[in-house]
Amino acid sequence: MRIVTLTTDLGYRDHYLAIVKAKLFSQEPNLNVIDLSCEIKDNPTSNAAYIIRNSLPHFPDGTIHLVAVKWIIDKSDLNKNITIDNSRFLITKYLNQYIICPDNGLLTLIDPNFNAEVFQLYYEGENKQHFFLKDVFVDAAIHLCREKELTDIASLTHDYYKATSFNCYVSNNVLKGKGVYVDDFGNIITNITKEDFYNAIQERNFTFQLPGKGISEIKNTYDEVNLGSPLLIFNSQGFLEVAINGESAFKMLCIKEVGRKFDFNVVIEIYD
Repeated sequence: MRIVTLTTDLGYRDHYLAIVKAKLFSQEPNLNVIDLSCEIKDNPTSNAAYIIRNSLPHFPDGTIHLVAVKWIIDKSDLNKNITIDNSRFLITKYLNQYIICPDNGLLTLIDPNFNAEVFQLYYEGENKQHFFLKDVFVDAAIHLCREKELTDIASLTHDYYKATSFNCYVSNNVLKGKGVYVDDFGNIITNITKEDFYNAIQERNFTFQLPGKGISEIKNTYDEVNLGSPLLIFNSQGFLEVAINGESAFKMLCIKEVGRKFDFNVVIEIYD
C-alpha cells in the first residue's frame, strides 16, 4: 500500500484538507494518507524542512511527501533580491522517497548537501496555483502511485532556489546557534546537534544563560528539574532543546517577536 504524507498550513478548521484527501481517495482508494503536519504557520519553509528531515528515516521507500507550504514574500521589502517562485513546483526522489514542493528552498534546507535530481512539474492554468496541493500535487502523486514515468509530468531542472540555513559555530569559547523549531509543547529545538555540542564542549564546563538563571548541565529527562524550571536536553532526533518542565519555553522566553518570525539565539559560554 503506497503512503502519501501531507505537510501543509491548511489546518483542520476548514474543509480544504478534507477535499485534498477526498481527491486522493477517489482516484486511489487504497492509499494510506498520513497527516505529517498540517498546522504550520510562522516560518513555514524552515518548519516544514525540519519536519520532513526528521520524518524521512521512519518511512518506507516509495513514500510520497506532499509539502504544500509557501515561502512568505514581503513585496514591500525592496532591499531583498527575491528569487523565490511560489508558482513553480518541484519533484525529487531523495533517499528513495518522493518530495513534491514549491520552488522555495525547501530541498536544501532539508539537506545542505542535497544533490538529487530535481524536476519541474508541468501544469496548465494559472488558477491551479491557488490551491496547488489539490490541483497540482495530488495529480502528481497519483501519477507516481500508478508507476508512470516521472518525465511524463516533469522536466529536469538545475536552476531551482537553494536556500541556506544558519549553522552553529564556535568563536572565542562561545558556541552559537539558533532556535529552528517550536513544537506543540513550546519546546525550542535548536540547530545544535549532540555531536556539535560535545565537539565544542569536550571535557570543559559550560553555561547557557537565561533571564535570571544559568544552565550548566544537560538533563536526560524533563522530570530531573522542578516543575516550571528550565532545562537543556537532547531530543529524540539528537538536537539540543530548550525546555521548561510543565510549561512552554517559547511563551516564557520569547516574549518579543521579531516581526512575524520566530527568532531565538543560543549562546553557550565554554570555560575550564
